Amino acid sequence: MNKLSVILFASLVFTACTNEKKQEKELLDKILKVHDKVMGKDEALMKNKMTLDSLLKLPTKDTAEWANMKAIELKLKSAEEAMEIWMQKFDPDIINKKQHDEIVKYYNEQEKSIKSVDSLMNAAVDESTKYLSSRSK
Repeated sequence: MNKLSVILFASLVFTACTNEKKQEKELLDKILKVHDKVMGKDEALMKNKMTLDSLLKLPTKDTAEWANMKAIELKLKSAEEAMEIWMQKFDPDIINKKQHDEIVKYYNEQEKSIKSVDSLMNAAVDESTKYLSSRSK
């Protein structure tokens, strides 16, 4: 009977550990999926930022137009900075440093953070693309 208890306990511990690792992997995968989506917008961000930078160097008499372009450029820079900061601070190696509960908490926080970066990136790229498209007409 004692051996059976040990075997049952060991199998429960193994199952719990397996489920914890699975949960951690699923959370990390969600984060990386959003990250990859954001990185996919990086090329458009850089292109729009360079185009706006070139337009801002041209002489203009319309100060409202210049201010609008400058505001859009600032949004692009802010989105780019947010991504850089997130990438510098993100620690995917946390799984080797912390316990399961701390890892889950960290990954949940990081998911919120990268989703915020995604929103900033989408808004900045969409607004700048729309603006630049309207100028080329």
